[in-house]
Amino acid sequence: MDRSQAAATVATLTPTERHLFKQCRRAWDLEAVGRRNLEPIVSSDPFDVDRCLRDALAVYYYPGMWDWTRSVVIPLVGQALERAIARESDRLGPELPRGFDARTAAARRLLEHYVEWAPTVERLAPVLVEVDFSADLPDPAGVDSALPMARGQHIRYQGRLDLLGLDEHDAYWVTRHRVVREWTPLDALVRDEETVAACWAWEQYYIGMEITGTIYNEMRLPTGAQLVADADRPPAGEARRERGGVPQHEGSGGGRSIPQHRRLYARSTEPVDSSRVVQDTAPLFRRTWIRRSRDEIVQAGGQLAAEAREMFNREVFVYPSPSESACRRCSFAAPCMALYEGRGAEAETILDSSYRSRPLEEVVEGRLGGVTWSTGRGAAPPRFAR
Repeated sequence: MDRSQAAATVATLTPTERHLFKQCRRAWDLEAVGRRNLEPIVSSDPFDVDRCLRDALAVYYYPGMWDWTRSVVIPLVGQALERAIARESDRLGPELPRGFDARTAAARRLLEHYVEWAPTVERLAPVLVEVDFSADLPDPAGVDSALPMARGQHIRYQGRLDLLGLDEHDAYWVTRHRVVREWTPLDALVRDEETVAACWAWEQYYIGMEITGTIYNEMRLPTGAQLVADADRPPAGEARRERGGVPQHEGSGGGRSIPQHRRLYARSTEPVDSSRVVQDTAPLFRRTWIRRSRDEIVQAGGQLAAEAREMFNREVFVYPSPSESACRRCSFAAPCMALYEGRGAEAETILDSSYRSRPLEEVVEGRLGGVTWSTGRGAAPPRFAR
């Protein structure tokens, strides 16, 4: 079977498409790859500070450099942020949106604070960063097989982990980096189905590995006053001495304290404090550890399959779900309004003139997580563009 024939037997589902389907089926119908697969010709997206900082943190947490000294690692992290900012500048075009310079300054200062704060609370050694996963969804009928579709396809859930890490108890954690303006309510983090679904999918993708829980690494954009105040920086190393944990960026010992390349099938040992939720908080950062039960992770896979069956049903009913928050940020507001008011022909004209088919995702050469070699100690480092 060649690659095209194999692709025809598999339908893919991504976290973004799942979120769109549950938020507004009309937006999902217009944007999803398996539907109309459209995007605006002229992007109205703002500067993506979240993506820029995640690119920088992928370098910071690159496992192959975990025991490199900070004087070597931190400049590479800064370079990664500058490349990401340059990419955003190119994407947004010559007329940069208002506030672009202020947001880039905030991103740089936030990263400066982060690399001083993180060593004081670190209890995790990185195993993989920016790594893709893919898992066939199970048949909700209970049959030990992939979810079948009417056209002979099966559905595969695909996504990406920001960070997979290992703690001092040989327990694996899925970490999400998030840039926020205000801390996410704790109950929203506990109910975060996307990250729990990633835990389930990773266990299917990497048979034999068991995920203990999820970590939310929140970074709050600094205010104008915080941009010029360095008093928020905690003293490096103080909290780590109190907590123990995992050393980082220390020559001859940083990443070697947890030889993760030899522990892929290790069983975790329960710590003395096995609280459901643990948080480390600073003025600009909050790290929330949430332990996930076996039932919670298994249930996430079943729910994914049930939703996918509805999404890939040929007879699925498409309707809008208007809301003040979702509609304000929606890329399809103009054609949706025309459809909402019964002007179907005008809506199609808008779609034909202002939208295009979304191109295939480009494979970025040297992308962290997109490599075939090991990422443990002694691994080949990423190729950083100059």
